[in-house]
Amino acid sequence: MDWRGVMKIPARRVAAACAALMLSIGLAACGNGAGGGGTSASASAAGQPATLQKAKVKVDSYLSNPPLDIKPLSKTPDNALRVASVTCTVGSCYPGEFPKATQALGWTASEQTYDLAKGPADFVAAVRRALQSRPDALAILFVYPPDVIAKEIQQARSQGVKLIDVASALDAPPQGFIACVYCNATLKAYGGLMGTYTAVDAGGPTEVGVVGDKTIDANRISGKATADEIARVSPDTKVHTINVSYAQTPQANTQVVVATLQRNPGIKYLVFESPDLMGGIDQALSAAGLMGRVKVISTGPTSGDQTMQVQEGMPYAWIGAEGPAYWWVTADIMARNAVGDDFNAVPVTALRVITEDNAERDMFAPTDYQNVFKRAWGVEH
Repeated sequence: MDWRGVMKIPARRVAAACAALMLSIGLAACGNGAGGGGTSASASAAGQPATLQKAKVKVDSYLSNPPLDIKPLSKTPDNALRVASVTCTVGSCYPGEFPKATQALGWTASEQTYDLAKGPADFVAAVRRALQSRPDALAILFVYPPDVIAKEIQQARSQGVKLIDVASALDAPPQGFIACVYCNATLKAYGGLMGTYTAVDAGGPTEVGVVGDKTIDANRISGKATADEIARVSPDTKVHTINVSYAQTPQANTQVVVATLQRNPGIKYLVFESPDLMGGIDQALSAAGLMGRVKVISTGPTSGDQTMQVQEGMPYAWIGAEGPAYWWVTADIMARNAVGDDFNAVPVTALRVITEDNAERDMFAPTDYQNVFKRAWGVEH
């Protein structure tokens, strides 16, 4: 499915977007971009390498937030279906979102959560609780490899449960699963756009700190993609890996970040592979006298309020994806499987760049995503 489209770009973006377009076809820039928090990613690139110029055009193509293009179901699925989900408790795992989607379909849903601070054992326990509800279909959000729950997967398959993988490090659904939502290809695309935006905004060689938890597959994959893309677009830029942990307090994590900045005064950008790891970073940077020295970029916000923080400069930019809509994508796959419709077993993600200039409250997720799915399912009231 093609989830990208066109929307009106705020007036102060027009000159910058025009400049990028002129660069893409080899003409002189037609105007000057307005100043502000996110405009430098689209400023004139005269004299810069062709790779960087093309990257500018790519960034500008992600400034809109079109609705998802969801094909209508051939029929409404049986509302007697019993389904379950397993997700983590941090904001970017969106606990509570899957039950909203399944409620729209009239299904009985069980959601089980696990705490990243408690490690894989809590994940295993959550999967076991989900299986106790005897679901017809089960979606599992992975931050640990599927091998961790090999016994539970085998149990689910023996019970005839339709399994959906969410956010694993795999290129395709693991054995016994019907789909892989927000998996390896998505994580690479997400991290790659983080790298593209950072390199374009810098406009030339710089130093970047990529912040994530290397024990979490999603952070590890997107972080590598960020670093790889920066190296491709800006080969002379130096990338520092800054390892923090979901198991640590925000204070402990910010201490690691600040210490890295103090040891490496050339770092001008901090790229966070999860907004959940940003807690307290603005206060920590201010206290260390570093607030004006670095620009903070993060993967997508989890709410409208958080989205609009970009207008205050923290972060400098967001790189958004489906956000909570990935649980609706998951429910959509369950519905299509239930009625015998075709579906994409590895759905493509919807990405966007959110800056001071184009930020709107609903940009933490694709436009009107809940109603888009309800209409496709024939259950909109």
